[in-house]
Amino acid sequence: MPHTSSDQPVAGRRWLPTTRRSRLTTLAVVAATLTGGTVVGVVIADDAGDKGPLVGRTDMSGLPTLTASDWVTNGDHAVVIEMVPGSEHRGALPDGETSGREGHIPRIATMRVDQVLWSRPGAAAAPKTYRTELPGWWRDGSGEREFAWKDEPRYEEGHRYIALLIKGDDGKWGATLHAMPYDDGKVGTGENEGTVVSSRSTDALEGLEKAANGKSATAVKQLLNAAAPQN
Repeated sequence: MPHTSSDQPVAGRRWLPTTRRSRLTTLAVVAATLTGGTVVGVVIADDAGDKGPLVGRTDMSGLPTLTASDWVTNGDHAVVIEMVPGSEHRGALPDGETSGREGHIPRIATMRVDQVLWSRPGAAAAPKTYRTELPGWWRDGSGEREFAWKDEPRYEEGHRYIALLIKGDDGKWGATLHAMPYDDGKVGTGENEGTVVSSRSTDALEGLEKAANGKSATAVKQLLNAAAPQN
């Protein structure tokens, strides 16, 4: 998932969370502001009691971040990141949801930049670490379940990712959509949607992630350096 942040809010389109089973129940309409855009939609859970994360499908307008050209057009830095061990803690329900029975409870954590793969000319220096809000849990009357965005990492301790960073007008750093799992030196290996995967089929991928799937950070760097920014 993209890190949730107040950086660069842009009105977004609908998203429709899904789960792995077919029996679905609408829980609530929620909104989330992301780095480069905002999404609004409906949280859905299955009646069968699936214990896996609730998965929200995004259809967000804002800064395009799908292709290598999108990354070098709209980003500040492409980086390899991981969570600082022990830095994660539980956030609070958003304003207006504190007295209700339903809502998203975020995680707050510090991310460490291990390697800078590409930088936009003139961009502020990439941070060594940055504090950010991450997908956490969905709370309703029956309890809590982990929450994740469709085809996006939850960003969990012990895993690495390749992500596009943007510095917002408020000076805060955050990652955009289309971050890529990057364990064991391979794009597509690692945590995604709260599940650890050893590989991903290119048939299900698009853009930069499809071109880089199974390859190293060096290959991502080469793809970005070869990409032309859009005018």
